[in-house]
Amino acid sequence: MKNLLSMSQFQESQFKNEVDNLMRVRHQNIVRFVGYCYETWHEYIEYNGGHVFAEMPKRLLCFEYMPNGSLDKYISGMAI
Repeated sequence: MKNLLSMSQFQESQFKNEVDNLMRVRHQNIVRFVGYCYETWHEYIEYNGGHVFAEMPKRLLCFEYMPNGSLDKYISGMAI
């Protein structure tokens, strides 16, 4: 899973482009894109010395599970 929340400059249009591109990729050597999660949470946070309600977007990209280790082991040919 790839969490896009930490990428503050990652805008909605960029997220849409990434999902569109991943949906088109089909190759035996590339991990399959399974889907995405895009939801907004509301949090009460401190801002400029006060508290405000803020919308916090949560964006996740989900990829297929790779059993027996990580993708880098498959790429390097070291998979068990």
